[in-house]
Amino acid sequence: RLKCNSVALALGGAPRDDWQMTVAEDNVSKIVQVFRSWDSNQTGKLPKTLVKQVLTRLGQPEEEVALLLRQFPQSGDENLEYEAFLTWLLDDGAAKAEPGESPKHRVERVFQFWDTTRTGKIPKDSLVRVLRTLAGGAQDDVDSLFGENSIGQGWAQGDEIDYSSWLSWMFQESAQPMKKTAGKDYFAKPTRPPFFVNRVVDPEAPEPRYATLDEFRERHADNKVVLDQFQNRVLICPECKKPNGYTMKQCNGCSTSLEGVPESKNDNIFMGFIYGVGKGKFPLKLSIRRETPELLAFDDPLGVSIVHMCIIPTSVFCPDFRFLFADPARGLKLLDDLMDFGRQACLDQYWSSPEFRTRYWNGEQPPKTLEELQDLVILGFNFPPSMFQLHLQFMHGPCFPFHENQALLGNHWHHGRFFPFEYVRAALACGEKARLPVNADTPIETVIDHIGRLGFDYNKEHARMMDKSHRFAKRYDVWRKDDFEYTVCTDGRVLSNQTGEVVPDADPIKLQQADNAAMKNYGKPECSMYKYPKSPGDVP
Repeated sequence: RLKCNSVALALGGAPRDDWQMTVAEDNVSKIVQVFRSWDSNQTGKLPKTLVKQVLTRLGQPEEEVALLLRQFPQSGDENLEYEAFLTWLLDDGAAKAEPGESPKHRVERVFQFWDTTRTGKIPKDSLVRVLRTLAGGAQDDVDSLFGENSIGQGWAQGDEIDYSSWLSWMFQESAQPMKKTAGKDYFAKPTRPPFFVNRVVDPEAPEPRYATLDEFRERHADNKVVLDQFQNRVLICPECKKPNGYTMKQCNGCSTSLEGVPESKNDNIFMGFIYGVGKGKFPLKLSIRRETPELLAFDDPLGVSIVHMCIIPTSVFCPDFRFLFADPARGLKLLDDLMDFGRQACLDQYWSSPEFRTRYWNGEQPPKTLEELQDLVILGFNFPPSMFQLHLQFMHGPCFPFHENQALLGNHWHHGRFFPFEYVRAALACGEKARLPVNADTPIETVIDHIGRLGFDYNKEHARMMDKSHRFAKRYDVWRKDDFEYTVCTDGRVLSNQTGEVVPDADPIKLQQADNAAMKNYGKPECSMYKYPKSPGDVP
């Protein structure tokens, strides 16, 4: 990696003189747009007279504008590099460091001014011009950043720069989008029977309190608070009808654009589990691994790894992890309770089986402490979630072959949607400083920015989690060609593991669906209702 400490130091900025023209933040984007519209040749420069005219028309005193133009380091040139000038101008405004703010976050806020279309990208030429001004004598280092050192970097595609990814790279933090690989071939259709850990079935599991969701709604039609708990916010794909998170831009089932699709609702079956509802569109029984009156751990029916559980609270309604920041102390305790509950379920149910350890974990001895186990699992929260009741995703490798390949491709634990447990917990542990008023419409970007100001960088924490997932894939490399009938290639071909020839009628999607049903621990030997169902009013 190129050593460019001089550039990094320059990005930290230094205070200007005591005087500073104040430019309202809502005017900055207007200034940038006006300057760019007049820069017909896209040189990044405009005559000083035009720059002065724009600023005075925006209400800045003419004498102050003239003074600033003289003080600007490039004041000897008749044509002004306007983006560099605005960067310099804002150094004590937008770029002024907030208490505890990292240099990276400070510079990112400056770049957001140039991002007038709010795409997360700015022209490469603009970035170079701004950096040359900030770096002063380090201009050669700036130029070399965009030479051979940028080859293969996720931010270096085309004429625009993803500035968040670029800053992560500059500050030696590998953002997740740069962690994607080309994937690999994977095995399908197991010929060796999987080994399952059967759940302990409670002979006294209760019968449903309500036969159906419709019955529950009818009996509590006057309780809007409770009925609202049963609704997820989704976008229904117009093509394949799949429910998607309400912030998604395209369907993650068929890639159809969701632009213009109205937000709608579907059933929050997690609350059905909690209230003892027998059936929605399907029976609401669970592959329960551990349960108490306050918490519930169960196998995820869409599991991606040999151990994939969801851990949910059953005595409090919390739609998603954003709401933990409304009361950091309570949020931190709930988070730790979910973690401890899931870790104990994993130790009791899975690590206690010598046969399971031999088959999937190289015969390793069980972790001696709950803390040791945490180092072996992927933990976190989706936003928007699939179900609007807080649930900790608890995943212990290895992933199934198809899903291991999807993780390499960056199609699991998506950057910007999956939030590592360690990241959320570190922020909540800051106490009252972590408090943030939230509601159903609070943008996730607001939460990320808030956590960033506490000193925790999302890109860095997500990249660390992805690195851990790749280490697990190597540590628990247990899938063998002889144990599967097919190999699915990266180009979509399906090969016979016996003959090496293409199997023309084999469908990779159908193979994956069959493998998921055949290999997961879910529902072994059967599912049951939650033992401690709640009454309306018991789950505030």
